[in-house]
Amino acid sequence: MKAYNCPNCGAALPAHAIKMEITSCEFCGTSFRLSKTATPEPDMGDLLLGTDFSQKIMPGWEVLNEDKLTFHNNPLELRGTFPPKQDGAYYMLRSSGLLDDFDVSVSIRLTSGSKEHIRAGIYPRLMDEGGYGFLISVQGSYTVGYFEKDANGALAWKRLLPWTYHTALREGFNETNRLRVICKGDSFRMYLNGVLAGSFKDSLFSAGRLYLTVDPGEKSNGSFAFSNLQVREVSR
Repeated sequence: MKAYNCPNCGAALPAHAIKMEITSCEFCGTSFRLSKTATPEPDMGDLLLGTDFSQKIMPGWEVLNEDKLTFHNNPLELRGTFPPKQDGAYYMLRSSGLLDDFDVSVSIRLTSGSKEHIRAGIYPRLMDEGGYGFLISVQGSYTVGYFEKDANGALAWKRLLPWTYHTALREGFNETNRLRVICKGDSFRMYLNGVLAGSFKDSLFSAGRLYLTVDPGEKSNGSFAFSNLQVREVSR
């Protein structure tokens, strides 16, 4: 029999839970649906692009702010420390090509910084004209928004969802949270540790590059770690 694990905390599920379509983890209390492929719903499509961050040469990806990054094998992580920034986030990694419809997931660990200001996440479909943003914080909250050009031609952040607390996120520094975003046409879904956090429809941007981004805030240095980045086909 295959081993089934909770998508939120990783604990093994008891035999009686595996027989149910909807089940709950007896350790963390998260409720979710068991799929035929033993992954959180929706099922994952074929892998298109990914990396384990074991080395800085990663086909399909461009490393940004390389002087602030280190690559590690135990555990497999991309780590970075960034100084305070007054005008937005830093980019750590971006896709070499343009992407339209895809299912992206990555594990994020915020290791040090200002608890009130540090955040990190994914910018999908980002181009010079703008794009979307999905971010999580060390306080167990998340936000969704997009960029568009202001009157001066600079990209300005517009909130679709203000910072919101979510019970699926693990609070505190050095806690690993998995962020998953599914972009399909004008439809978007965001999962936090396997739990659906929100969905919306918007048609401003249909394609762009995919970025991993970090924001230490304006007060102090911030340190970050990313692992297990996967870009997959959108499951039908």
